[in-house]
Amino acid sequence: MNPVLLKGKKVIGTEGYILGEMDDLYVDFNKWRATAFYVTLSDMAVAELDFKKSFRRKIVVCLPTELIKAVGDVITLTEPISSLKDIAQKEMQLNPVEIEGKEVVSAKGNVVGEVEGLDVELSNWQVTALQVGLTDYTATELGFKRPVLSKVIVIVPASAVDEVGNFVTLDKSIVNLKSFVDCIKSSQNQT
Repeated sequence: MNPVLLKGKKVIGTEGYILGEMDDLYVDFNKWRATAFYVTLSDMAVAELDFKKSFRRKIVVCLPTELIKAVGDVITLTEPISSLKDIAQKEMQLNPVEIEGKEVVSAKGNVVGEVEGLDVELSNWQVTALQVGLTDYTATELGFKRPVLSKVIVIVPASAVDEVGNFVTLDKSIVNLKSFVDCIKSSQNQT
């Protein structure tokens, strides 16, 4: 599942009260695993947890993914909201690494495209792949027909990533990508 599909979902405690809305996942790119998630707290949760809220500013807390019991129309936690204050304060130290929008570079230094999203296995929070929007050149090199008003998006396995820094560097050249890249989206404007 792409974490973008999780954003905005209500997060509720075991007692059925709303903690807030899912904001993002924290991914440890050394282990390729989502280890925590960010929640923008509801006003009720801010009061329940006794956090100090500044005027017109939302409070975002970071919690370990182990607290997630189920993901459906809402995200259900394994704990009631009232027990999350200590956990939230301890976990707030994580600084997210934004990977979406980073350029993806092949092993030979060619720009392949840009990260559009991640594929995450919700049962264990393992990141299995990157969704990469290909440059026109790379799409052509890989044999894809260039869409008129969009781009070709492919799945690149996390195992093909050599390093995540200012760029996402792959351990393969563009020519070697064709053997394991799957096309997941190539939408064209149809009128």
